[in-house]
Amino acid sequence: CFNMHLQILWRSTAAAVAARRMRNILGPVLGKGGWTWNTHEVKLLNTSAGGDTVKIGDISYQLKTPRQPELVPINHMLKNLPQTVIQHLRWIMQKDLLGQDIFLIGPPGPLRRSIAMQYLELTKREVEYVALSRDTTETDLKQRREIRSGTAFYIDQCAVRAATEGRILVLEGLEKAERNVLPVLNNLLENREMQLEDGRFLMSYQRYDKLLTEHTKEELDAWKIVRVSEDFRVIALGLPVPRYKGNPLDPPLRSRFQARDVYYLPFKDQLELLYNTGPNVPAERVSQLLSFATTLCSLESSNLGLPDFPVDNLPPAITVLEQFPMVSSQEMVQRLYPYQAMLGKEGRTAVEGVLRRFELQDTRQQPVPSAVLRVAPANTQHPGLTGAQADVTMRIADKDITFQVPAGTRKPRPPNSNPAFISTPSHAQLLAEMMQSHLVRDMCLIGAKGSGKSVVAKEFAQMLGYSMEPMMLYQNGVGRGLGHFRESS
Repeated sequence: CFNMHLQILWRSTAAAVAARRMRNILGPVLGKGGWTWNTHEVKLLNTSAGGDTVKIGDISYQLKTPRQPELVPINHMLKNLPQTVIQHLRWIMQKDLLGQDIFLIGPPGPLRRSIAMQYLELTKREVEYVALSRDTTETDLKQRREIRSGTAFYIDQCAVRAATEGRILVLEGLEKAERNVLPVLNNLLENREMQLEDGRFLMSYQRYDKLLTEHTKEELDAWKIVRVSEDFRVIALGLPVPRYKGNPLDPPLRSRFQARDVYYLPFKDQLELLYNTGPNVPAERVSQLLSFATTLCSLESSNLGLPDFPVDNLPPAITVLEQFPMVSSQEMVQRLYPYQAMLGKEGRTAVEGVLRRFELQDTRQQPVPSAVLRVAPANTQHPGLTGAQADVTMRIADKDITFQVPAGTRKPRPPNSNPAFISTPSHAQLLAEMMQSHLVRDMCLIGAKGSGKSVVAKEFAQMLGYSMEPMMLYQNGVGRGLGHFRESS
């Protein structure tokens, strides 16, 4: 049909110009196959020379054996990659082969980081990862001075290690870094050069190899010149500012990257992913939840001041519905998007209108978890879980359901056996819902001051045999305390 219209328009000169314009505009979209999208496939090829090659469509990448395999990401690749993700991976591979640094920009969520890690796992590249914040300093990226046995040493940090060892430097949260921090990377990104505090000088491999033809390796070492590997790349992850809060990038820094918009997966890909996650969940129910989430992530909802719906948390929610089909869809929406607690009257009215539109509001009383009856160490290992596990028995609508959840190293304590915890019906229901959520993901308890959040969290930890480490967070607190807590726990 498209070709027929072109032949008809070709009869006159003006029509010929219009047809040529249509071809130029629609050609990249339609591709050779007419009204179809170009599809690509990820292949791993074994060559006769003994090396492996990864091929995405018409782009090939020769794999290298990593010197430190423990730094290569694992378990990020999916069995069935959506075409949108494959397109992103193909684009990253193109820029990597051209020796260009990459900036993946998109809405909040783990999709950008997941795509970056999938590419690193696919190409067996070692990674240096740093999560940027407003407390990140120049020393966190270049070199940190430490004292050992009374002597001060300079210890290379992520950017220097990645440059000298030929790794991929992943910078997450580019919009959170202070404006005077990231410019220290400008020269490293553009010219692959950097002056270090210990007197060494990082130099691009082209200039270093040219000097090596005129001088010896010993002379260059005496001058403290260090070669930057030709495999060094930077993958930056950030949010679009000003729609989201953060510091806009400096134009000089922004020009160092090749940027790509990584938005949420298309509706079709998301729907297929959710169908595979919960094959026993009714298709209409899955479609309604995804339609609701997509609506709240639209530009119209953003203009109303509504926060984005966490679309990436839909697969865990579908897993809960697979295990507990009696849980209502509105209850799952409340757990993922607690609009009653975080929005005003107008916002709540808007969200409830979307719930009615997609028939997610409960017209009748739905059964809710009433209480946790038993918690005991698991007798058999669940194939989908690793580590210590516990069997949890819960009562929902006069029916006892037993399932397995991750547990701590201590012996689980039976419910209602703590004399210091006075259980109420609301707290018992909350603990039962927390057990359901703990089956798939971490959780956050929100509520007014004095509503018992800490007490319920402690009771939950003791029931599953976890050790609890309280930490008070403040608005002006720094991230180093949390990092120290993570390393020591």
